[in-house]
Amino acid sequence: MKIMYVLFEGFDTDNGTNHLALKTMEEYLKNGFEVHLVTSHSKGLHRDIPKQLKKNHRFSYTVIKRKNVSKRNFLGRYIDGIRYSLKCIPLFINMKRETDVILIQSTYTVFYTVFLANMIMKKPIIYNTFDVFPDGDRDVGAISNKFIIQLLNLMQKYVYRVSNKIVVISEDMLNTFLNKGIPGRKLVLIRNWYDSSCVKKIENTVNRFIEKYSINRDKFIIQYAGNFGYTFDYKAIIEIAIRLREEDHIEFHMIGSGAFEKDFKHAVKMKGLNNIKFFPWQNLNMIADVYSACDLEIVTLSKNVIKYSYPSKLSLVMSCGKTFLCMTEKQSHFSKFVNEKEIGKCINYHKYQEAANWLVYISKNQNQLKRLESNAYHIGSQLFSSDNNAYKYVDIAKELGRKK
Repeated sequence: MKIMYVLFEGFDTDNGTNHLALKTMEEYLKNGFEVHLVTSHSKGLHRDIPKQLKKNHRFSYTVIKRKNVSKRNFLGRYIDGIRYSLKCIPLFINMKRETDVILIQSTYTVFYTVFLANMIMKKPIIYNTFDVFPDGDRDVGAISNKFIIQLLNLMQKYVYRVSNKIVVISEDMLNTFLNKGIPGRKLVLIRNWYDSSCVKKIENTVNRFIEKYSINRDKFIIQYAGNFGYTFDYKAIIEIAIRLREEDHIEFHMIGSGAFEKDFKHAVKMKGLNNIKFFPWQNLNMIADVYSACDLEIVTLSKNVIKYSYPSKLSLVMSCGKTFLCMTEKQSHFSKFVNEKEIGKCINYHKYQEAANWLVYISKNQNQLKRLESNAYHIGSQLFSSDNNAYKYVDIAKELGRKK
């Protein structure tokens, strides 16, 4: 059986889903599938194709060149996405006969890719969605025109209608799709995972990230490692850091890049916040070192983001034996689960003083910190490891292949 795996953001860029795509394709190959990857080249920061895929004889690929457009330039990215979909047409025609199932990852312009793949190839489609578009972009202010939002919603309805299976990554997202009227039989919950074979806690004495940047581990380090984009409320970090500026033992480490990187750094400079330090995005092979190089992770989500997406980095954090503070809606399934299971702490998204108070408390109570870390590691290994999740993609493809 042959599966076509379509990515928009390629392995040459820094993003938070490459490790998921890599492991999924490795799982397909391990289970006897042939895999043809359709990917893009836009930034050239890393190699287009990971070594471990390239050497497999059942793996093939097509790299399509894209422009490097700022993530804050929605119109530019949208036009670039349409061009990318159109460049896929010859490939869809040439590979129609040999392809059994198509897996397409979500992006702004997934409608065009799904439409063309459905019309040309007429093969079962797995739509792997990491967010709900355009709902999330509407709520965080990335799109405001009501006519455009209605049009985009209509286009997404087509994607949902022709997709044979829709993979969602959290219970909150699942409920969002059910409320949209998507049949439950189409929806499959597969949580974003960490690679069980390589993501684990790295001790401070051998941690490459700590050594590379001479990090002072006598400090209580609160880390955010990821994308400084629309879903990340960097203003919340600033508000919390202001309230903790007199706590000399606490330091914030912000690792990554994104659409609001310049705004974030400028705001920190203007506020004179010496307790926030910035570090560049690290290579994929440093992921365990990065998440091990802190005392806890902090994720400040923008309003309503939890309904449409999921802070998938937290599965990596838990695999490294760390806990976290997440600021999001208290009525969400995620918030209730975290607080009930005591794997971290969820605080309502605008309660900055409450968050600051809790961070001071946990920084001075090592026993409670260790308890949260232990709970996070054990529950995370049950729910978020690749051992318990990656094979579910294989099951879906086999089911759709048999029906075809």
